Amino acid sequence: MIRFFDMLWQPIRQFEFTSPVIDELKFKWLAIKPISTIVFGVPRLRQWLTQRNINERIMEIPFVLGHLPHPPANVLDVGACESPISLMLASMGYQVTSLDLRPYPFSHPNLRVVQGDITAINMPVKYDVVICLSTLEHIGLPVYGSREIPGGDFLAIIAIHALLKKKGKLLLTVPAGVTDQFLPKWCIYSPSSLAKLLVRFSSTNIKYGVKLANQQWTIHSHCAPEAVALVEATK
Repeated sequence: MIRFFDMLWQPIRQFEFTSPVIDELKFKWLAIKPISTIVFGVPRLRQWLTQRNINERIMEIPFVLGHLPHPPANVLDVGACESPISLMLASMGYQVTSLDLRPYPFSHPNLRVVQGDITAINMPVKYDVVICLSTLEHIGLPVYGSREIPGGDFLAIIAIHALLKKKGKLLLTVPAGVTDQFLPKWCIYSPSSLAKLLVRFSSTNIKYGVKLANQQWTIHSHCAPEAVALVEATK
């Protein structure tokens, strides 16, 4: 009986971290056989439907893993829901707190899940590392369940600085460009704006990831018109 239902239904992984949002829609009908049998039997259809949009996570996650102390360090992941990094680090032996306005969909013995707003939450714990991947640019804007907060990104940085231990690290990624852009759902930061944002930290090291036309990414020391800033800031 179970094998009969397995033949009719093709299981889907819960998360696709590097795929387009459209996957959530297209795989609802693609999961049903015989549609999946036909689509995956035609090479061109298979290629079109399974091609990946290699987004900034490809740069961000190796960046974080390359700048962490050894486990069991105490790590806070701000804006955890769009990234597997909380679960990955908990599985590697780190003591991880995931913080997001939305509920985090995974659990682990080394993972503590907190639902809340970084600009308003009271957390007594001090952290060795705070991670903030592609999140700061949305804080204070009406997106992902957030309320509108003037200067929300600066308030978030103040809160993060306070939550770090002495000599603790902030590992931050944000959209970057040669000039500032304030869009309805996110901000793009120029190098001078990043410097002002991180003025409380004793030292900062910033590299820039740039996406090429052929789905490759490369790292530069100088900002490009469209880039992701990879920031290591020490308290």
